[in-house]
Amino acid sequence: EKHADIKEHELIEAKRRLEQAAPEIQKSAAKLTNKKTKKQTYMPGDEVKVLTFDQKGTLVERVSSNEWLVQIGILKMKVKEKDMEYMSTPKQVETKPMAIVKGRDSYVKLELDLRGERYEDALLKVEKYIDDALLSSYPRVSIIHGKGTGALRQGVQEYLRNHRSVQKIRFGEAGEGGSGVTIVEFK
Repeated sequence: EKHADIKEHELIEAKRRLEQAAPEIQKSAAKLTNKKTKKQTYMPGDEVKVLTFDQKGTLVERVSSNEWLVQIGILKMKVKEKDMEYMSTPKQVETKPMAIVKGRDSYVKLELDLRGERYEDALLKVEKYIDDALLSSYPRVSIIHGKGTGALRQGVQEYLRNHRSVQKIRFGEAGEGGSGVTIVEFK
């Protein structure tokens, strides 16, 4: 019986020592993980923990060999790589199913801005955008193609004239962007 008591007493003592040592173990584990993240190759869009502020942020772009522009809430700030810890890379898949969500106008904007786009890319965007807008059951949308040479405007309008769901197209009024904008009304 006495023998069992000693064991229990030793057990309690050992447990107490272990608990005191635990923070030390965690600290050294943290050091290890920090060493690992040093090799981490960061990519824009990665989620990181900014250690200096203990805040979660998203990488916007690399500013120098060891510094990044990090978006923390509404703030953007430069952070050195050694002051941040890699957390996760959000999956790119999330942005794709937006068009499937019906009636959620927060996803599909009421206008599509094509300024600065190459002709072929612009027409592909128009095609996808019109589909998205129809799925969101918008009565009308605006397509901003800019004034430029007029080639883009012509291509866009030609595509829209032949689209089965487009009722009519017109240029924007003076306050809507004039001939730099085509307003599309759906059936």
